[in-house]
Amino acid sequence: MAVAIGEVLRERWGLEVERVDALSGAMNSRAWLVGAGGAQVVVKSVAAGDRSFAAGLELASRLAAAGLVTGAPVPSLAGRLVEEADDRQVALLQYVDGGGLTQDPEDQLAIGTTLARVHGISRTAPGDLEKWFELVTQFDVYLDVEPWIRPAVEDALNGVREFASAQDLTWAGLHGDPAPEAFLRQHDGEIALIDWGSFMNGPVLYDVASAVMYVGQDEHVVAAYLAGLPELSPEIRSGLPAFLGFRHAVQAAYFAWRLATDVQTGLTTEDGNHKGLADARHWFGL
Repeated sequence: MAVAIGEVLRERWGLEVERVDALSGAMNSRAWLVGAGGAQVVVKSVAAGDRSFAAGLELASRLAAAGLVTGAPVPSLAGRLVEEADDRQVALLQYVDGGGLTQDPEDQLAIGTTLARVHGISRTAPGDLEKWFELVTQFDVYLDVEPWIRPAVEDALNGVREFASAQDLTWAGLHGDPAPEAFLRQHDGEIALIDWGSFMNGPVLYDVASAVMYVGQDEHVVAAYLAGLPELSPEIRSGLPAFLGFRHAVQAAYFAWRLATDVQTGLTTEDGNHKGLADARHWFGL
């Protein structure tokens, strides 16, 4: 793989590779830290059919131009953000140093503040909510892996439908998976947000609910987010319960698919898929 990376970077980006170290932890991609031209860069690779990859990199570039640190892509010699190689999509990204955030209150505030900055820049026109529900419905065939999954998912979808029927939803370009480790505190205190592979256009409540899910409580994330986008306060506070249900429905459907198809990428333990599904079930109180 190191040789292939070297060839791709030489041919597509004009770089001579000096060192390649595999990075771990990604659920749906592969990544390497590469030394090239006296600097460090990141090479990321996803399946050829991944429709979010290029769009996420485009948003990362747009946010970087607005002053955020995002691990933005480096265009190839042909001016493309993504190149195809060996039935994979490959991108070269700026390396971002720094320590990942945690669940501490100070870090939760930083997460909320950063998400508000992202959504303030990436605001977009509302889309088709039912089509956006494909986040879950794409896994429909796997929702009977355990008997509780389908009813919980259907209830969660209906909860968002009910809220959306009474409240216009604000849409933006979303990070899609704002776990604390995607936020890196720089040496100067600035917060970077990296890993844009789960990008989508969707309701901003999805990103907020995702961040709340990961840190386990909403107080600091929501307060900091609304300090940046106070006009969204009624929507965020009243819609968060429904979107938390939807976010956990996404987890349930995703891990049901992984279990049924024995997908093991990104796991740190052999029972990681079982744990992901069990965590979703626990949240639903089932």
